[in-house]
Amino acid sequence: MKIKTRLYVGFASVLMLMVILGGGALYVHLQQLHVNEVIKEKYEHVKLANFILAETNNTSRMLRDLLLGDISPEDPIIMDSRAQAYEAIDAYEQLSNSDEISELLTELRAINDIYTNAAETVIELVKNDEIEQATKVLIVDHRDDRVSLSYNSQLLASMEEEIMNEAIEESYTLYQRAYMMFWIVVIACFIGCLAITTWVVKTTTRGINRVSSVIAAVPRNPNEVLPRITDIPKDETKEIALAYNAMANVLDENMAHEKELKEKLHEENWIKTNIAEITTSYQGAQHLTKFAELIISKVTPMVGATYGVFYFIDEQDSVITQIATYAANENKINNDTIKMGEGLVGQCAKEKKIIDLESIPEGSLKVTSGLISASPRALMILPIEFEGRVIAVIELASFEDFTTLQKQLLVIVCNTIGVSINSIFGRMKIENLLDESQTLTEELQTQSEELQQQQEELQIINEKLEEQYYNSEEKTKELEKIKVDLEEKNRHVELSSKYKSEFLANMSHELRTPLNSMLILSEMLADNSEGNLTDDETEYAKTIFASGKDLLNLINDILDLSKIETGNIEIYPGEVYVDDLIATLKRQFTPVANQKGIDFSYEVAEGFPKSMITDDLRFKQVLKNLLSNAFKFTKAGSVFVKFDVYNDHSLHEHGAKSDMKLAISVTDTGIGIPKESQALIFEAFKQGDGTTTRMYGGTGLGLSISKEIVHLLGGYIEVESVVGKGSTFTVFLPFHYAKWQTNQVESEVAATVDHEIVERTSGYQLQEEASTYEDKSTTKEPLAGKSILLVDDDMRNVFSLTNALEKQKMKVVFAENGKEALEVLQTTPNVDLVLMDIMMPVMNGYEAMSEIRDIPEFETLPIIALTAKAMKSDREKCFASGASDYISKPVNMDQLLSLIRVWLHK
Repeated sequence: MKIKTRLYVGFASVLMLMVILGGGALYVHLQQLHVNEVIKEKYEHVKLANFILAETNNTSRMLRDLLLGDISPEDPIIMDSRAQAYEAIDAYEQLSNSDEISELLTELRAINDIYTNAAETVIELVKNDEIEQATKVLIVDHRDDRVSLSYNSQLLASMEEEIMNEAIEESYTLYQRAYMMFWIVVIACFIGCLAITTWVVKTTTRGINRVSSVIAAVPRNPNEVLPRITDIPKDETKEIALAYNAMANVLDENMAHEKELKEKLHEENWIKTNIAEITTSYQGAQHLTKFAELIISKVTPMVGATYGVFYFIDEQDSVITQIATYAANENKINNDTIKMGEGLVGQCAKEKKIIDLESIPEGSLKVTSGLISASPRALMILPIEFEGRVIAVIELASFEDFTTLQKQLLVIVCNTIGVSINSIFGRMKIENLLDESQTLTEELQTQSEELQQQQEELQIINEKLEEQYYNSEEKTKELEKIKVDLEEKNRHVELSSKYKSEFLANMSHELRTPLNSMLILSEMLADNSEGNLTDDETEYAKTIFASGKDLLNLINDILDLSKIETGNIEIYPGEVYVDDLIATLKRQFTPVANQKGIDFSYEVAEGFPKSMITDDLRFKQVLKNLLSNAFKFTKAGSVFVKFDVYNDHSLHEHGAKSDMKLAISVTDTGIGIPKESQALIFEAFKQGDGTTTRMYGGTGLGLSISKEIVHLLGGYIEVESVVGKGSTFTVFLPFHYAKWQTNQVESEVAATVDHEIVERTSGYQLQEEASTYEDKSTTKEPLAGKSILLVDDDMRNVFSLTNALEKQKMKVVFAENGKEALEVLQTTPNVDLVLMDIMMPVMNGYEAMSEIRDIPEFETLPIIALTAKAMKSDREKCFASGASDYISKPVNMDQLLSLIRVWLHK
């Protein structure tokens, strides 16, 4: 038998098997089409049922908004919703339905008619300003109808979903059977084909040997192109040779495509690497000029450019200013400032479009070096945007045309750095505000000194006038006038101080309000509880959270400094146990010491009292400031705290009852402080080098605040330091503050701890109780299912707090002011706790809490006050108005959840 005949027989057999296989595949396909048809038909039923339910809930929500005044009664949106519900019911009835479904549709249409009539009645009553009657019709008279309509709609959807699922399951079972039979046929056909192929191959191997030598040479081929069979046989192996050549063509095409993909991947890696390098280069830049210099010096050579300029746009004056250049010289053609729309740079900023020029005329711009001077041939001007507005422009010139890859990199860079520029510019604004505040303080101090000098001069004049009283009547009148002027100036000074305090309070509120949302949301992102963020995105969130905490600490330091300057800080002595104090310091700073690899230890000298009487919060604030500085300026070595008793005979010489003092010292092995700078570090905004440089970060307020607090505690701070060896800061307190010295002193001090002190510290004590309670029991106290009323007019806070609380499986309802909060409490049962903002329109938090406490059923309802103001009397006002507890913004979510657990437990 010839090969041709064998092939005919084999191919005929294979064809027959393929026909059988095709029939099986067609049957499986028909079964799949049947499944899809069932799904489509039943899904239409489910879709209409869910639409009826959605329109029912939509009508309920819009009727509520109508009663609240958020929707006009003339607005047809409510009746449009009812009409859509009718259309859905009509469409549903046109479909084929079971008797049970038809009966349910009939009942649903009847209830829908009643509810639609009720809606029309409510609209008419609202049009006539009969809000109470409309509320009664909706909530009382037709509440059951609304619930029944919603229930029947939901029941209809559930029934249709169940019917759809049963039909799908039945169709899918038939499909699976057909699919299994198809694979049995496939296996049988495969076995048959294998047998036929084996038979044919054995009879045709000799013909294939003619082309095998070419195919065998493929692995040894050094070229990228596979070898071809040029001598095509004329016998039955001709088709094999042709098939091999076709295969070689396909493989060559795939290899070329793979090479192209590798080049594209290389370009993407180049862009990502350069973006990361650019981002790393400007990390830590605190000033806009420094940032621009880093960007232009990094980007220009990266894209092969030879000339670059970074422009910043002053939105207030609409002026574009050069702030950084690369390879610029005195012959540059651009001015230092450009108006919007002026030249190519101004036009780029105005239109927010990239300008790309090639083949620039010779002589338009010269780029020089020590050896050459030449004109570039390509120019690119790119806008940098933030929130839809252009804030900066980059101009680059090159001897060669910019490649597509370089242009892509430039576009990505410009889209990326806008946020950083805006952040740096905002930080510079805050620094300017701080400088203006410091200048205002210095001016006030200067005016005070001038007033004091004028008062001394006035006293001298009065003494002279007493000697010449009878002949100086006119002088007396003149002095009276001067006295009035001085009193007027004094009133102006007091008024300026008052304005400053109000400014700081308002600044605190305005900054803390957005900080609250930023800190909560960034902390939630950093936690990455759902695991859908990349490591870089999580790190970005942590950076935002850390920056927000730094800004909060800066605000607190400025407020403390202002309180000290205006004399608004009061000292409340209380009993402080040394063991508790040491435990607090170890708990806070031991992790810092472990992280930096620094030894942290303490020593209590013999004779040091076990407890002393001082202001607990303020004294801890001083020690924490000293320890924070010690760890910050110490890279290696140790930090040591010592509690000792010190004899100072000079105190006895000045009439003190005792020459003993308590000496608490903090010693580090850090960088040390020069002798000439040791007096300057206690000034505001100063650090160890005596300037306002921020090499080690921080505001430079900690030591200034600590010095004033220790002075109010009746003591002082001394520093001993050697550059390169370390520093020792010692706090000296009068020994008569020691609790165990005399019972008389103990009684006198105890008498000073009045109700005001208890109120001031209650918030901190409860937070400590919350922490202890969490450790022991609240970790088992469930928050899921608890109902929280959030009262806040700032939707950013509502959004962030609602998301954080709902992650704890809590139910959150909110109100935008105190008046709405009272209405929600009356209409919403089982509210477990209220989070009350203070600064709100219509009715503020103080008034709302007082109104709530006047209602007998809410006398014991836990209310936690939230406020962004941080001045002296805020906590007392909250407790006086009926708050159960108090927490300031930005809210620490762990602390807030601890307070919620404590009050829900109580």
